[in-house]
Amino acid sequence: MASEQEIEARFLKELRHHLLGWKAKVISDFSDEVYNAELAQLSADPVYSAFALNNPMYVLIRLMGRMSISIGRRLGEIYDKVPRFVVQARYDLTKDEVAPKMGGKLELDICIPYRKLNSSDKKKVIDLASRFDLSNSSTKGLGIEIRYNFNPNDSSRLRKDEEMARLIIEEKLIPVYLIFSSISPRDEAIERLKRAGWHFIVGEEALVFMRDLCDSEFDKLLKKATVQKEILQEVTEMMSLIRKSTAFKFGISE
Repeated sequence: MASEQEIEARFLKELRHHLLGWKAKVISDFSDEVYNAELAQLSADPVYSAFALNNPMYVLIRLMGRMSISIGRRLGEIYDKVPRFVVQARYDLTKDEVAPKMGGKLELDICIPYRKLNSSDKKKVIDLASRFDLSNSSTKGLGIEIRYNFNPNDSSRLRKDEEMARLIIEEKLIPVYLIFSSISPRDEAIERLKRAGWHFIVGEEALVFMRDLCDSEFDKLLKKATVQKEILQEVTEMMSLIRKSTAFKFGISE
């Protein structure tokens, strides 16, 4: 089982990687060269120019939109990879066991096959599943997908999740969908995926589920003073770089 120090070191490694990635994207995407190129492309385009969108404000909107997507993707990776590492270490699973390719094509975030657990760990996981109304005597384990938020904006994402549920059920695993954010879930999308077989656990309950599953409160790492100081410093610098960019100065002066 991984120690708290190992978990924290892995978490900080992932966190610093993505914080640096955000900063690098700001430096690249908010450069004068990119701003000028975006404005020129909009001005040369018959649609955008016809609708008067060839202006600095719209360039800023486009750049900020890309940045928002980048932030979301990296948050998603942090919330995927750290829990996977903790589960793998806690239950002594191999990389292929904890993150199998379902149907040979879709990688599952976390798999917990009962056959790979010792008797006490198997009982622990089954008892936890029962507490969250996930128990099923005919299943062979848990198949878990993790999202820091849940706001699918296209049908292809939902179809992929439906396909994953089908593949998990074929393997006689219980499909469990954890969403850590409590403000992002879309009810209509959740209902659609519930019909496909997913069991949703959202917000604080998702955190409780992971804490009890892993015997580790990895989410508490985010609240540590040293970690918060590092996050605040990097995010403040990132926002400062955006505010000082040509795109921001020209965009807000429109």
